[in-house]
Amino acid sequence: MNTFKRKTLHAAVLAGLGAVGIAGTAQAVHVNPEHLGSALIYPYYTVRGDGGGTSVAYYDNLISIVNTTASTKAVKVRFLEGKRSQEVLDFNLFLSAFDVWTGAVTRTSAATDGDDGARLVSGDKSCVVPNALFSTASTNTANHFKNFAYAASNDGGGTTLDRTREGYLEVLEMGDITNLTAIAAATHVQGASNPPIPGNCAYFEANDATLATQMTPPSGGLYGGLSLINVRAGTDYSYDAVALDQWSPATVQYTPSNSLLPPIAPTGGSTVSNVFTSGGVVASTWLTSRDAVSATMMQFNLFNEWVLDTGTTSGTDWVVTFPTKKLYVSVGTGFAIPPFNANFNAGQSCDIFTASFYNREETTTLVQAVIIPSPPPVILPSVNSFCYEANVLTFSNSNNLGSTNAYNVDTRVVGSAGHLVINFNQAVQVLTPAASTINAAAAVPQRHFGLPVVGFMVQDFENGNVGTPPVLSAYGGNFNHKYRRQITP
Repeated sequence: MNTFKRKTLHAAVLAGLGAVGIAGTAQAVHVNPEHLGSALIYPYYTVRGDGGGTSVAYYDNLISIVNTTASTKAVKVRFLEGKRSQEVLDFNLFLSAFDVWTGAVTRTSAATDGDDGARLVSGDKSCVVPNALFSTASTNTANHFKNFAYAASNDGGGTTLDRTREGYLEVLEMGDITNLTAIAAATHVQGASNPPIPGNCAYFEANDATLATQMTPPSGGLYGGLSLINVRAGTDYSYDAVALDQWSPATVQYTPSNSLLPPIAPTGGSTVSNVFTSGGVVASTWLTSRDAVSATMMQFNLFNEWVLDTGTTSGTDWVVTFPTKKLYVSVGTGFAIPPFNANFNAGQSCDIFTASFYNREETTTLVQAVIIPSPPPVILPSVNSFCYEANVLTFSNSNNLGSTNAYNVDTRVVGSAGHLVINFNQAVQVLTPAASTINAAAAVPQRHFGLPVVGFMVQDFENGNVGTPPVLSAYGGNFNHKYRRQITP
């Protein structure tokens, strides 16, 4: 009997590209289908209430970050509010070999916590800077989300801490630590305490300004997930973070804990993207790392299901997040940089989509199939638009996530359940590279159509007829979005 070692498609494709000597391709940024990478995008967090903001059934967000490698890693953890991706909290995390960090985003209130926003709590022992971020002292507010980045911007999106209550997060590996003293400081000392604690977390705060000289570029191997837990509503929506590999293969990206850098598309990051399609690998060279990172997530169509069954009082929300939109959009009037439409003005920056609904028996309706010419008007007509950077599409006012960044669509015209196709087909929604190859063969530049998008769908159900006598049962589920790319000359 023949035996063989199985290679994954992802590894085999990269090995094949390397074998034919395509310069830069093996270090091209890409979405890793195996969910391991050097940059992780968590599409959504929320501490709002199920069914609307006044509900007492608030969400908590349980987060994990896992290091699957034998390297000690310096990681930037950044939380961004959902309207314009303004930073509300960040810190530097040091993961020793095979370490796991966990934390939770929870709601705060003025009555008990001094403000009406959110905070990050953690009992994890992995080293962080600032060291006192997760102090349990009643006076600690360092872990509360802040509004400094947007409060003075006059962007029209609101200035209060309520804006911090929903958004998304980035986890960016800044480098692999090579300094033996630093490695020992991050490593948990087994047997010395229960649970084991790192050797010397104070080392990282004392050396925060010079740690960049003690590491090599990020090598990847991170994964993570988030669970949206709503105990009162009886729901748990859990998802894997989107993993970008080869995010910065040649450059250490370390910055001190008080820095807004690095961004998701950093200086010195990869300017080559790999996109895996049914026809093989499209490798493109871009003028900026911003476009290279965006190209990895460019999607022309987005697909998922919806259910609004009255018998189970079910509802559906979709999370639709554009994790690089902030790099193309400024505050003020005028056009954004393509593939996005307009700058952030009067609290919004809107991008058109068209949509087709199908029920489970093929009945269909096309919703506002408007195509806007290029350049599009900055003030959009009354058509379907996603106007934020972390959006929620709610179906017939389901409001499962209680989002204030929501756009409502009425699907009952075709029935109580089915699937939806979203199209990003506006003229401005395209990126054009400087050069491309297809399956390592020279090709004319391949345009990537659509928008860079990530997200998932959530459904909740309430059934009052379980058991004898009947017992009220509430439960929920979630599914990742499905996509179709359009990449052509």
